[in-house]
Amino acid sequence: MYVIKLKTIIFYVAVLIISIVLGAVGFRFIGARNAEPAAAAAENETGAVRLPILMYHGLTKNPDKVNAYVISVNDFESDLKYLRDNGYTAVFMRDVINFVENSGELPEKPVVITFDDGFENNCEYGLPLFEKYDMRGLVSIVGTYTESYSQISDENPEYAYLNYDMINKMKDSGRFEFANHSYNMHMLPGMKGNDTGRKGAAKLSGESDDAYREKLTTDAELTQNMLGDHCGITPEVYTYPYGEISKAAEDILSGMGFKATLSCFDKENYISPGNPDCLRCLCRALRDNKRSAAEILN
Repeated sequence: MYVIKLKTIIFYVAVLIISIVLGAVGFRFIGARNAEPAAAAAENETGAVRLPILMYHGLTKNPDKVNAYVISVNDFESDLKYLRDNGYTAVFMRDVINFVENSGELPEKPVVITFDDGFENNCEYGLPLFEKYDMRGLVSIVGTYTESYSQISDENPEYAYLNYDMINKMKDSGRFEFANHSYNMHMLPGMKGNDTGRKGAAKLSGESDDAYREKLTTDAELTQNMLGDHCGITPEVYTYPYGEISKAAEDILSGMGFKATLSCFDKENYISPGNPDCLRCLCRALRDNKRSAAEILN
């Protein structure tokens, strides 16, 4: 078991180093980004509502591990306190979908809180703070990460990923919903296991439409089935790994039943009733270790 843990730590330290390097050279997110978000252009539509979406990744109690994708638990709590004290109400993406489908209302100042990748610390540190400040949010699960950590006994909030029991605990709390973040497409060229050089869920150069459709569909279905079988969850939101988007992806994901997709465009969203297109490629602001939620929202 020690060997498994050591390999696990080495792998994710390598991933963390890559993330830090990308942030240092200015590539907050690498993106083909061929699809323009409809929500960013819907400000003038009748009944349009501003919808900020905050994007988090990991939380830590170790100051040495803070970087562009991992913020301190104290900073996260400060964000939640700011939201509560300034009249924001955290809503589920299900609430947003209901509003667009004319089957629900949104509060005066809605905000969506998202966590990418499904780190254990989202449960260990995030859940108690959500309960303290009456918040809710969405966690985007990478299938292979959760599957792997459900097969080994290696729980550590500083680096581990959510297992099935943790996801069920978060679901049962009523504070979290879950999105599909791919099964095994959370990769960039050069990463271990990426033999094709694909960037996230983007289409490869020269890849046929049929081949891409089969690849994306098969991969997304694996996470859908995994979460359904082990957690009784059927995600209706797809979060693009690394924000890598291809135009063909939206039609494919929509055909699979995903009612909304999340991008890494850092723009404002305006959503309106009766306009399902505004749920495609929704924009999100990365909450890194440089910008607080207050700075993002003002």
